[in-house]
Amino acid sequence: MGSSTDAPIDATTDFEELSAQLRTQSANAPGSDTERVTIRSLEAVRTDSLSELLEAAETDSTAPADFVFVLSRANADRLAERESEIDDVDDIESALGRTVQVEEGMPDDTILVLDPDAIDGEELVDPDAIACGIVATGD
Repeated sequence: MGSSTDAPIDATTDFEELSAQLRTQSANAPGSDTERVTIRSLEAVRTDSLSELLEAAETDSTAPADFVFVLSRANADRLAERESEIDDVDDIESALGRTVQVEEGMPDDTILVLDPDAIDGEELVDPDAIACGIVATGD
């Protein structure tokens, strides 16, 4: 599947670079009084942990948004392996109630949920509308 022409997030985005930037933007950073990205640790790639990440994004965002999940191919495959009702990206979208974009350049240790308008390429336009899940490496 991967990027398609109707993908909500520009396929020219360097997701590895974007993920690296987002991981340094924690809303809980000491002395941070500017808008920051919500960062959560995820013990495993499961629909319930992704739903919790979505809930954090919606709670911390200043405005309702059409959030999109961005997953690596490996993480999409992990979901399909772990959850019997999930076979493909369409099933993931049904389970989460959101668009899911699978990107080959997305790091396996990161899952994003964001408003597509919150980024412009790798530039953060609205950090408040972005949540970054850090996936446990022992996964």
